Amino acid sequence: MALLEMRGIKKHFGGVEALKGVDFVLEAGEIQALVGENGAGKSTLMKVLSGVFQPDGGQMLLAGNPLRPRSVAEAQQAGIVMVYQELNLVSDLSVAENLFLGRLPPLMGYTRLNQEAQALLGQMGLEFPPEASVRQLSTGEQQLVAVARAFVQRAKVMVFDEPTATLSANEVEQLFRLIRRLRSEGVGVAYISHRLEEIFLLADRVTVLRDGERVSMAPLSELTPERVVNLMVGREVRAYQRQPHGSEGELGRFQVEAAGLAPLGLTLNKGEIVGLAGVIGSGRSEVLRAMFGLVGSASWRGTRLSGPLTALRQGIFYIPADRKTQGLVLELSARENVTLSVLSRLQWLGVMKAAQEQQLVKGWFRRLSVRPSDPERPARTFSGGNQQKLVLAKGLATTPQVLLMEEPSRGVDVVTRYELYALLDELARGGLSLLVSSSDTEELSGLCDRVLVFRGGRVVVQLEAPLDREEVVAHVTGARRVA
Repeated sequence: MALLEMRGIKKHFGGVEALKGVDFVLEAGEIQALVGENGAGKSTLMKVLSGVFQPDGGQMLLAGNPLRPRSVAEAQQAGIVMVYQELNLVSDLSVAENLFLGRLPPLMGYTRLNQEAQALLGQMGLEFPPEASVRQLSTGEQQLVAVARAFVQRAKVMVFDEPTATLSANEVEQLFRLIRRLRSEGVGVAYISHRLEEIFLLADRVTVLRDGERVSMAPLSELTPERVVNLMVGREVRAYQRQPHGSEGELGRFQVEAAGLAPLGLTLNKGEIVGLAGVIGSGRSEVLRAMFGLVGSASWRGTRLSGPLTALRQGIFYIPADRKTQGLVLELSARENVTLSVLSRLQWLGVMKAAQEQQLVKGWFRRLSVRPSDPERPARTFSGGNQQKLVLAKGLATTPQVLLMEEPSRGVDVVTRYELYALLDELARGGLSLLVSSSDTEELSGLCDRVLVFRGGRVVVQLEAPLDREEVVAHVTGARRVA
């Protein structure tokens, strides 16, 4: 008898059929990967399992017993725990408080709470202090806190939705060791990822969804990465390798200073894509935030960037790694999100120019292939990859000269990622300059004209195209020290 059975699961959102009778079976002590393009239904299926959504049809069994959680709390009581792609932490609480939130025994003092949190963090090999505010942690560290909180619950079934999107190589290996330990203890693990290399390192079996339907479920030993991609999209997809088109002359120079970051001067050429590489905490993310006036101090072409408004006026736009809390207003429509940064351009005497607004939004929807193509849908109802496209559309609507992107393909499937890279190449050839901070070395080596490798808050080496991924990895990990 299987640990978990989901049979004929259906889910509609208005007129959109997100799940068309999907089957999913998970054994105890199994790690099963769930893959598919953005919008294929992976997260929706797991949100039905974890009580976020109610199914419109089908049935679920857990250890042979009927399962139909009406809330996340009910799912957790039944033994279903989900670690979401986007963080669900309380930023103003401490690490310890987040770890045990909702499970605190009565009259527990902070001393004991921190001690128990420290013990848990130690088991996971995490070094940040339990009393630290979650807001003070990097995005990658916050992701590990979310994972650690799930481990506190010791579920029968654990679902991981893109858990490594902002983790360094060492942190990923840490996480994999913990997931394998769960498997050895008989926990069933469903693992959603767009990174096929992770799936082939971790999974026992792979289920592929396409357009809300299951198209394959097979042991990993019967699959290749190429076969998985073909099943996802129904056609052959090649790896992306951008052809650098050469410098078009200097666009301007940044001067950057921020806490934990050595003073940096960076000359940016017109139409150039510059990658920023380094492990979490290396300083690469702080650089982009300083360039947008969010932290530290920075100047562009001699003008001090005192805040985001100044940066926008200088033709600079920043796309953050966390699109749900920093990039979008989820309860607003897609249209309203895309036009948030250009409202002054789309109104006259306080009245929106509706026709001009619709034309702008529909144009970016077509160019970015946003799905579904309904600008009036709330942003929260779009898949992760299509939400990323909405943030990109919002930035490009400002017609920037410099686009700052942090983890641009986080939670984006391989096909959408290819489309994104092709668009960024097109924009660069049109004269837009881009700075891309990414933990994905394959992304950096395939996309960038040059890569700056950060370690300890400073640039330790600059690598020029053509870029070799192994060379980038060697410098990022410290395998090749540069004096």
